[in-house]
Amino acid sequence: MGIPTVEDRIVQTALKMVLEPIYERDFVRHSYGFRPQRGAKDALRRVDGLLKQGYRWVVDADLKGYFDTIDHDLLMARVEEKVSDGRILELINAFLTCEVVDQGESQKPHRGTPQGGVISPLLANIFLDPLDHLMEEQGCEMVRYADDFVILCRDKEQADKALDVVRKWVQANELTLHPEKTQLVDESEGSFDFLGYAFKRGNKYPSKKAKRRFL
Repeated sequence: MGIPTVEDRIVQTALKMVLEPIYERDFVRHSYGFRPQRGAKDALRRVDGLLKQGYRWVVDADLKGYFDTIDHDLLMARVEEKVSDGRILELINAFLTCEVVDQGESQKPHRGTPQGGVISPLLANIFLDPLDHLMEEQGCEMVRYADDFVILCRDKEQADKALDVVRKWVQANELTLHPEKTQLVDESEGSFDFLGYAFKRGNKYPSKKAKRRFL
């Protein structure tokens, strides 16, 4: 995706200031990525707390190329559920469909949010918000940071059901679960990674991926 200019960033920042309060009212509590007064440490504490409460079965899900594959029509329809101002909608659509140059050829993208765009994380949260609410309705404990999320369950049956619901929602919204990185884990026996940490048997330590960054 094209990298926004300074002028684009200023306009996107203004848009974010208008849109964020509208959506913050209804975003679920346990979505932590790129939100006011929330962060990765809060998400990690939530996972720690749930594991200590006995939620040892974990749906460890990975959305393949999430930011690059968000469908523009579906995203705009989601935005239009709460925003009716035509000028704002036109601006958002303009940012999403801004022409990019790839190997000397100019083209308009039909998927994805602008790389480095100030408003991109908010739009990504808006797109996944229905999944957050769906998991709450299922009685599942989902902890999400942007496109990185885990669902903690008390038993395998609930975890199997949660993964099935996620798969159906992801397919209906034209996203893709990474076949190799999406798994069910019994945390008392196996491990899962989340936000740079590996969790196993009640312990938390830097993941292998996080360690490689410092080598």
